[in-house]
Formats: sequence, C-alpha cells, structure tokens
Amino acid sequence: MKRFLECITALASDDAFTRFQNNVTRELYHALGAGYSNNDDETNLVTRLVNAINGKSYGPLRIHATMLHGGRSHVKFRHMDSAVTTEVGDMAVVTLVTNAKDRLIQRICIVQNKKKTQKRWDIDLEQLYLLKNFPSFTGTRGIFRNRQDVVFRNVSGCLGAFGLFHSPGELTLVSAPLVTELLRGKKSLSASDLSLMPSSCAAPWYAGPVPFAVWPVLGRAYPEEWSLIVKELAHYYSFPLGFAGLAAGFLGNVHFSRDLYDFMRNWTQLNIGETSFWYERVLNAGVDAFSNFVIRCAGFSDLADFPPDSQSGDQNFERGPAVLLLHVDASRAG
Repeated sequence: MKRFLECITALASDDAFTRFQNNVTRELYHALGAGYSNNDDETNLVTRLVNAINGKSYGPLRIHATMLHGGRSHVKFRHMDSAVTTEVGDMAVVTLVTNAKDRLIQRICIVQNKKKTQKRWDIDLEQLYLLKNFPSFTGTRGIFRNRQDVVFRNVSGCLGAFGLFHSPGELTLVSAPLVTELLRGKKSLSASDLSLMPSSCAAPWYAGPVPFAVWPVLGRAYPEEWSLIVKELAHYYSFPLGFAGLAAGFLGNVHFSRDLYDFMRNWTQLNIGETSFWYERVLNAGVDAFSNFVIRCAGFSDLADFPPDSQSGDQNFERGPAVLLLHVDASRAG
C-alpha cells in the first residue's frame, strides 16, 4: 500500500498525467460528436466511448473497456407497496488498484445511460428507486436470474448513477441520490435542473458528513504501519500530515461530473463508485462479489488474484452492457 500512496502522490503533481487526462477526453469528445452527427442511440454512443477509451494508458494506469452481448437483465423488488420489475443498468464503471496481482482497492458504479430527447432526460422512477436505495431484489432475467433476496449496501451513495448524454457530444454523470433531489417529484430532468450544481460535486450534503469514501477505513488495518507510512510520505513529499492533503484529489466520493473532463479526472483519480475492497479487507461483500463477476465476464480476470465465485454459478450477462475498467498497478509505478 505504501507503494500505491507514493504512486498517487506522484500523479497528483505530474503535468504529463494531466495532459494524458486531457488528451483522452478530447478523443472521447470526438467519438461522441461523431455519434451525435450520426444520430446514434444510447447503445451506439456508449459503444463509441468504449472503442475510443479502450487501451489508453499512462505509467501504472491502464483503461480496459468492452461491450458484452445478449439480452436484457431484470430484477424484481418492492417499490413502495408494489412489486415491480426493471433493468439494473447498462454500464459498469469499475476501478481496480493492485500491487502486481494483489488487490488493494476496488470500486464500482452501476450506470443507466440516457440520451436527451426534446430537451429533457426521461427517468424511470422505479429504476431510480433501485439505483438509489438498492432494496432487496430477486433476479428475473440475466445476471441475477434465480437469485433470491440479493442485498447491496450503498454506503457511498454512488453505487448507482445515471449517465446523461446531450448534444453536441457530451456526458454528465449524476449519482442516483442526486438525481432524486434534482427531480423534486418530476419524471424528467432538463439542463436547467443541472445548472446550479457545481462541477465535480464531492460528498454532497445528503451523502453524509464523511468527505472521503476510502480514508475513514484506514483505521481498520494496521494503524502503526499507517502512521509510519504517512509520516514518511509527508516528510518526503512535503505534504501536511493528514490523509486529505496526502490524497491530493484522489480517492474521494464524487457524485456529480458535469462533463467528460470532470468524468475523466474523477475516474482516473479514483473518485467514482462504491468501495467494495480495501487493503486485504472486503468492505461490501455483495457488491465486491458482483464487481468481481463483472470483471470476469468482461475478460479481465487476469488483472488480479480474485477470490472464487460462490454466488453467480452459470449466470451471465444477457444484454450488452459496457464495462469500463480502470486498472492501476502500483508495482509498475516509476
């Protein structure tokens, strides 16, 4: 873990890393702009993003992206006092940090993408309820079929989110709890609903008082070791003592990325999604097992030594969701 902290501290002050973020973002804008010129639907817009971003790398960081194939996946749950069935989501944004094959950190955000029509984004309120609250659910089709009483804990408030596409080729990522607040009883969002939000909103008021998604759990593992690591790094890099200063923009809990630049910065600085694994400890077992399953289905299981899958059995994706995986290998840091 010390090597990883050195890695992100170096990236935080690396102009070449910022240039990499900017260059990738420009390619994404080009891809989305071409999609809008072609009047692509949501699936084709996401496919363009996948093709544009796959294989991009900088130092210890590499992006893997793919589209899976098949039909839709649905789950059933109680919405208020009614039983409803809806789709889970159509994109998974995954972050994986390793030291060689050893897992250090893992995060995931389940995203439902929407393309703006008639100046608004239509929101399925039942799916929003699922992505915000994650009530106990039962699989009816696809990845959760035949599974009963599935429970996901949404500690960060950013396990579920909506990706809002708009012209001439833009993407805004909004967590499900924030979408709920912005709707205020409506069934669709407009650009004006988003206009008052600050870019890269981190840990908004409804997400709780904790400003960082990962740092508070440090105290659960080897406090003496962490004390020595922080003191050493603070001395070497002239950072003030304290994890917030040491993080320097990394490992936050971001719920709103206004545009593709915000999204790329937040994702490549490990700020998006629910943390399921941290330094030899599974923090969120159900979410971690699902995240591992997503990585396996996408063909990226060779990136780390993942635990055996005791939950999914012969299940598979039955729709073509996108899997965007950011892999940081601290052992490759210079």
